[in-house]
Amino acid sequence: MKLLSLANNQISSLPSSLAAMHHLTKLNLSHNRIVHIPTCIYSMKGLVFLHLACNHLETIADQIQDLVNLKILIVEGNSIHTLPKTLCFLESLELLNVDFNELQSVPDEMYQLSRLRRLACHPLDKGLHIIHNPLLKPIHEVLQGGLSALYNYLKPT
Repeated sequence: MKLLSLANNQISSLPSSLAAMHHLTKLNLSHNRIVHIPTCIYSMKGLVFLHLACNHLETIADQIQDLVNLKILIVEGNSIHTLPKTLCFLESLELLNVDFNELQSVPDEMYQLSRLRRLACHPLDKGLHIIHNPLLKPIHEVLQGGLSALYNYLKPT
């Protein structure tokens, strides 16, 4: 199986046996009741797409770095307060959607995510989606390094 969608099912956990799904590339767990990303997901090394929007997530564990092939991570509409620095080791990440969370800052290492070339405006755009978060600094200051120059280039004049 390459795709598994368990969206809209009031799920709060997953059985550890799902860790054996090594060939899974796309996993949709959106619109459930998940508070922590289930540990079994971090064993799914083939994942390129992980959709966890509209759950009850408060954190993303450091083990997120184990998903080395991940290109799209959608965690919008949760209650995430911080992003782990290990997220910045996901060199394949092209789309990160953290819209509508509780983020006040992002890791300083965000510039390492070279495939997140820009701030995304449209829901289908690749890049970083970070609107509707209580950021303590303006977005261009939060994204110091590689993304801030791009932000300055893209911002309306």
